[in-house]
Amino acid sequence: MVGDRRLIDRRSSGSPRRRVGLAGVLVVAATIAGCTATPPQSVATPLQKGTTGPTAIATETTGPVATATEIAGPTDIPAETDTPAPSPSPLPTAAGRTLRWDSVALPAKLVATSDSPFQNALFSWSRGYLAFHENVDSGAAVPWTSADGRQWRQGRSLDMTELGQGAQVEEVVEGPAGMLALGRTPGCADDGTGCMPEPATALWTSADGASWSRVDLLKAFGGAAVGDVSAGPKGYMAVSRSSDSSSAEPAVWLSADGQIWHAVSLAPETFQDAYLARGTVLADGFLVAGRIGSVEGWGGGDFPSTTPAIWWSADGSDWSRVTLADAAATPEAEAAITTIAAGKLVADVASWDCSCSPEGDDQAWTSNDGRTWTAAAAQFPSPAVVLSDGHQALQVVASEGALTVAISPDGFEWAQVAVSGSGPADLSDEAYGPAGVLVEDSSGNLWLATISQAGAS
Repeated sequence: MVGDRRLIDRRSSGSPRRRVGLAGVLVVAATIAGCTATPPQSVATPLQKGTTGPTAIATETTGPVATATEIAGPTDIPAETDTPAPSPSPLPTAAGRTLRWDSVALPAKLVATSDSPFQNALFSWSRGYLAFHENVDSGAAVPWTSADGRQWRQGRSLDMTELGQGAQVEEVVEGPAGMLALGRTPGCADDGTGCMPEPATALWTSADGASWSRVDLLKAFGGAAVGDVSAGPKGYMAVSRSSDSSSAEPAVWLSADGQIWHAVSLAPETFQDAYLARGTVLADGFLVAGRIGSVEGWGGGDFPSTTPAIWWSADGSDWSRVTLADAAATPEAEAAITTIAAGKLVADVASWDCSCSPEGDDQAWTSNDGRTWTAAAAQFPSPAVVLSDGHQALQVVASEGALTVAISPDGFEWAQVAVSGSGPADLSDEAYGPAGVLVEDSSGNLWLATISQAGAS
């Protein structure tokens, strides 16, 4: 079943083992005048009402959501850093549920340790899990697939022709024709307006995860910069992104198969001073999130204010800007949309260039259709750590002895699951798929989490 967002893990381009997952914001570690960015942590501290936001491990989430067994479905994730041992979470315990971690024996060719030139990029989709085994020296990437997170099969190497050091896979989304993977050159561009992600340097499509076909970017997009891709029941969408946000021209493209794209005409008056960050494809329409206003003049301790904004279209061609009650202009602010479940969305304010919490970063809105948004009474965690199985939200969190997960019906109220036995103490990447949460720790070990109900045999 094709879900309504990306099944990705969106990872931070500032870390050697990047991270990101299904709906979320890409966290970039950068040092800027008057503000030193904090490196992403390897686990999230879930948010409670009245507390400050969680510290995320930057890695990405979203695309189709898989049907859960016990827990399932894809989304975002973390980046590798030196972090202390996890401490107990202050969250209440989810009644009647227990989590168990099982160690997964990886094929020798898929093992990636901290002293090797390889890293694994984990993702999930409706039929299982993906691991892109990437050589950070040569840029080569080999896909591996698994239906259950335990048994893995090697696929055919991605076409990296004329890509130099390659293009690390940062995002995978799933639509009616299969998956679409987005690759970027490692790192980010800083041209004086801030550290922005490089535009996509490659796109690939696949029906099975093992064999991928390269998209001709020049033919598909005419040389324009693609910054984000999304997918859902209505097909695939790409939005523009430029390393120079002050001069980026808003652009949207649609596709039925991820290979052939056509540009959408955007009314200048609707997108005046608009900067598009990422898209969301729903069953009955399209959403684009971003901001209004330029960040020209960034630097020297000056963080220009922008206003979070969202646009809606039923057919991808006729767009209107939706109303976000009391949306305030704050430093480097833009909107980010997270899919909690089918028909349940959360929009919150993301600050792109500065990791310091900007004034007003607790703004959040909820919607059941993408057109009407209501201001939320509580703060929402960073989308980079929020996963979804189509029924509830989930985060990987620190606990006594081993990582566990926290679950939420709406993305605001959280409860953690009690851990039975041992498990990973940290993580460098994760994926949330049909068999549960798959985690790779900082030592290159793979773990699979299963959740059981009290009294279940």
